[in-house]
Amino acid sequence: MRPKLLEIEGLQSFTEAQTIDFDTLGEAGLFGIFGPTGSGKSTILDAITFALYGRVKRAENGTQGIINSRCSKARVAFTFELNRNGTRTSYRVERTYQRKKKSLHACEPKVVRLIELTADGDIPICDKATEVSSRIRELLGLNSEDFTRAVVIPQNSFQEFLLLNNSERRGMLERIFYLEEYGRQLTDKIARKMAGLKSRIDVLTGELSGYADASTEALEEAKSAMEAAIQSRDDIQKELKGKEAAFGQAREIWGLVQDIEDIDRKEKEHRALEQEIMVKRQRLDKAVKARDLAPMIDQTRELGAKLDDTNAQLKEVLVKLPGISTGLSETRAEYERARREAAVEQPKLVEQRTRLSDALGIKNEIVLLSSRMESLTQSAAEIARAVGARTEERDKAVSEYDQLKKRLGDLAAEAEALKTKPEYRHEIQAGAALESEMAVLEKNSRQLQSRKATVNNAAMELEKKLAVIRQEIADSLKTQEELAAGLQTLAEANPGDKTSVFKMIDRVRSAQGVYQMILHKEKEIEQCRSRNEGHRAALKDMEVRCTELEKERVAAADMHERLRLKLEQCRQELDRHSAYTLSKKLKEGEPCPVCGSPSHPAPAVSDSTEGFEVLEKMADDVRSRLDDAEIKLRETERAALIAAENLKARREQLELAVRELEQKAGEYEAERQKLPEKLKDLEPEQLRQKIDKADASVNEKLQAIEAWEKEQSELKERSERHNNTIASLRISENGINSELKVNHDNGALLDREIEELAERLAGLRRKHSEFLQRHSISSAEAELSRLSENDRNLSLIEAEVEKIRKLCDEMRVNIDHSNEELTKLNAEGIKLETDIKGLAAQIGDKEARLMELTAGADIEEGIRSIDGRLMRIASDEKEYTQKLERLEKLNNELSTKKSLLTNQLNIYTENLQRENAKLAVSLAEKGFAGPDEAEAGILEPEVQKELKTAIEQYDQALLNLTAHKQMLEKKLGARNITRQEWEQTERSYNELTEQSKNCASACEVAKRHYNSIKAKNQKWVGIKKAYNEISHKHGLYDQIQKLLSAKRGRDNSFIDYIAEERLRYVAANASMTLGEITRHRYALELDAESGFIIRDNANGGIHRMVASLSGGETFLTSLSLALALSEQIQLKGQSPLEFFFLDEGFGTLDQELLDTVLDALERLSSDQRVIGVISHVPELKSRIGRRLTVTPPSFAGDGSRVSVENA
Repeated sequence: MRPKLLEIEGLQSFTEAQTIDFDTLGEAGLFGIFGPTGSGKSTILDAITFALYGRVKRAENGTQGIINSRCSKARVAFTFELNRNGTRTSYRVERTYQRKKKSLHACEPKVVRLIELTADGDIPICDKATEVSSRIRELLGLNSEDFTRAVVIPQNSFQEFLLLNNSERRGMLERIFYLEEYGRQLTDKIARKMAGLKSRIDVLTGELSGYADASTEALEEAKSAMEAAIQSRDDIQKELKGKEAAFGQAREIWGLVQDIEDIDRKEKEHRALEQEIMVKRQRLDKAVKARDLAPMIDQTRELGAKLDDTNAQLKEVLVKLPGISTGLSETRAEYERARREAAVEQPKLVEQRTRLSDALGIKNEIVLLSSRMESLTQSAAEIARAVGARTEERDKAVSEYDQLKKRLGDLAAEAEALKTKPEYRHEIQAGAALESEMAVLEKNSRQLQSRKATVNNAAMELEKKLAVIRQEIADSLKTQEELAAGLQTLAEANPGDKTSVFKMIDRVRSAQGVYQMILHKEKEIEQCRSRNEGHRAALKDMEVRCTELEKERVAAADMHERLRLKLEQCRQELDRHSAYTLSKKLKEGEPCPVCGSPSHPAPAVSDSTEGFEVLEKMADDVRSRLDDAEIKLRETERAALIAAENLKARREQLELAVRELEQKAGEYEAERQKLPEKLKDLEPEQLRQKIDKADASVNEKLQAIEAWEKEQSELKERSERHNNTIASLRISENGINSELKVNHDNGALLDREIEELAERLAGLRRKHSEFLQRHSISSAEAELSRLSENDRNLSLIEAEVEKIRKLCDEMRVNIDHSNEELTKLNAEGIKLETDIKGLAAQIGDKEARLMELTAGADIEEGIRSIDGRLMRIASDEKEYTQKLERLEKLNNELSTKKSLLTNQLNIYTENLQRENAKLAVSLAEKGFAGPDEAEAGILEPEVQKELKTAIEQYDQALLNLTAHKQMLEKKLGARNITRQEWEQTERSYNELTEQSKNCASACEVAKRHYNSIKAKNQKWVGIKKAYNEISHKHGLYDQIQKLLSAKRGRDNSFIDYIAEERLRYVAANASMTLGEITRHRYALELDAESGFIIRDNANGGIHRMVASLSGGETFLTSLSLALALSEQIQLKGQSPLEFFFLDEGFGTLDQELLDTVLDALERLSSDQRVIGVISHVPELKSRIGRRLTVTPPSFAGDGSRVSVENA
């Protein structure tokens, strides 16, 4: 990363925009930023960190009070380059913050954006505050704290990295050296992988538990259950076959009985409608006769109604006509009178109204002019009052303005008196630093004395502990020698090797297992052979039976088809003689079952009575034979189907049994081969005897070895405990010796440090005394406080001056504005007076004209009176005209209607007389007493059609029911069955059928269960194999995780190791730089806890804590460390860090050390790395060739300014 350009505006002491070109400044590699205290030098570093991270380290909450008091916003733009693999990419980050409303110090982002600069133009990356800060951290790999500890080091932060605790330093190194992928990322990756494997193990464990029932014993049990279910199914089906024929015959008889009962019920219900049908026959007969008379009756009634209506209308017209004629004559006379009166009075009234309208217009104009004049008079009075008030305010403002100008002069004199010369301030600051150093040395001296006392006390306690431990070691050594002798004696009496005995036991156990498996396999083979013989015999019998059943089924099917066709022919013949069958039962005097007539003049006859009886007999015979054939066909089909299924199942069982026998034989031979060579040819009983004998021998030997091992283990355990005790005591002894040596060394070192501190403190006290006498003060700290108080007072005066200056500017503007307003108000007053005089003249002229027109009368009342009279005249004329027209029209209409109605009355009378005569003749012919009776008999065509249809359907249904019942009775014959007998038969058959279904279902369930267990057993083997493989892999990852896990109580030993190695390399480079600067007096090293420690070569190479260093020593050490760290930083592991800034610290160095530090900085700077220093030390400014001078803010309100200078 290399800085290019920095723009600052409104940030802290900067007001106007200032631009810093780092390309120009960094041409020589080393440059300085100089200026007096408070000029804004440190603000340049604040601007860089603010642009990148949006916060200023010195500011409260990062942004509190960063905007200049004279500005409403602060803007910073920083352009930099990143070098990745030889390719440079430029970026510009911009931040503009504005002051929050109603707050002096708080601010908020207004514009924040990160832009990539390319040859083709700018490419925006992001434009939100949090996104820009996050993106900067991604680009640089540093957070704001790391950046201010290793790259841009502001005031009072120089030694932060040196003094960080181990955990904070380790976290910073992990970030700046991009070690996350070896730390948390690697650990997280392994944890995720282990979690995935653990999840898979859990899944496989669950699957294994799901297949826990897939054992060989479970498989055998399932097979036995399946065979039992098959046998049960076959037994039930055989029983069901024997009962099917009886059930079919009972079902047929019950169906015929139910049909006959149903027909009897329907016939009874049908005959109950006979009386209703008789009424419908009579209604239908009347409706047919009355249908022809309906037109004549309707026409007669229509003529009568028309005659009555015409007569009523004529009477009404004769009553109204005389009154209408009289009213018409009277209305014409009144209309003529009203017309004459209107012609005389109307012109006079119109003329009077015109004069009054003109007078009303003049009156309205007078009112408007009076209102306008009154408004202008009020406005003139208000302007006069406003002129007086504004004049008073302006005079008061002028007086206050003069007083403020005088106050500004007084404050300028006070400010000049409070100013302090920079040289004097610098000397006082040096004196304060001297006092601070003296206080630190005095505190260190007291601490060293206390530590010396503590070291002496600790040494005495350690010597006492050492004597006790040495006595305990002597006692333990004596006991250990006794235990060693006992172990030697026991070793000589060793009964043998336990490993060889275990191997013998394994061989014996293996032989026992093989022996048991051989017995089991022999038994299984014998069972398989027995089952095979049974399967073969049963299969042969079933094949013969299947062939016979198939022949029987074919013969039964052929017979059934021939009988069915013959029965169909007989039914067709019988259907043609059904009417003859019914007529044979008719008797004279008894009603017909179809039409109900007691006489039967023409019953149906057959062509051949003898042929019909033969057909009936033949049909009964064929029907009986067909029933028998159907039963036999069903039985043969069911038997053939069952036999075929059993044959197929038996063949499958035989195939399974043969394969099982072959498998068992192979398994038996494989088990025999597992035996040792000398045992393979032995019979089972001989094999058992050999195995029992070997088992007893190895058990006896094992017991002897275990007893010996137990005794040896107890002796070893006691010896081990004593060894541990001795080792622990030795460690304690060595530790105490080491502590004693360290105490002695520390005591000598403390003595030297106390002596050195006393010498340094004496020298500082001499310098301090000379300083106080030279400046005639009692304390530099008190004098510095006085100067600070003056600075605070000066700041308050400057703030008050700025406030008064702004107030004066505002008052000057207000005074000028008041003068302008007074001028405008005076002009408006003059104009209003002129307008008022003109309006008064116009009002006088209008009032004279109004008096001439009205002579003082009320204008509105006169107009209303005239308008009322004119409206009454027009209204009367209109009313008479409308009434006359209405009466004339009504008179003409009534006269015309009278003539028309008289003619219609004569015509309707003649027609009605003629139609009444014709209707009386027709009613007598049809048998009706009058037209009302005929009308009552008339029905709608749809109703007549419904009656006729109902009668025909009733007759046909009765005929059908009678014929159907006779046919069913003949088919049933003498057979019969009660409801109780049928329900018992049906219930027994259904129960047997349900049992058959349940047995078949249980058989299928048993088969599926057997196949399922067999398949699950194979899957269990595969799952177990996968479980073992994944468990092994999980164990490997667990070992890797343990290797990376905490060691020495840390979070991640692996990342600690890498960070520590990088830190050692940085410390070695820093030590080289420190040696060059201090002429190899000091060296920087790491202690056992990876903390920084100083080796003082000038004092015999003793080690000192970094906290004990003086201010100058701390600065040199921190500078060396920061330079080494910045040299090693690779941003995001890719981009080198090409610049380094440090602020202050040079004031603690003498001239010689200052020259040495500058020489080192010049050597370390180059084209690849720019180093910038900030200081107010004059000697430093003269040594650096390229300088950036910062001019402090002025009392005139100008902010800090920057300029580039060359030596």
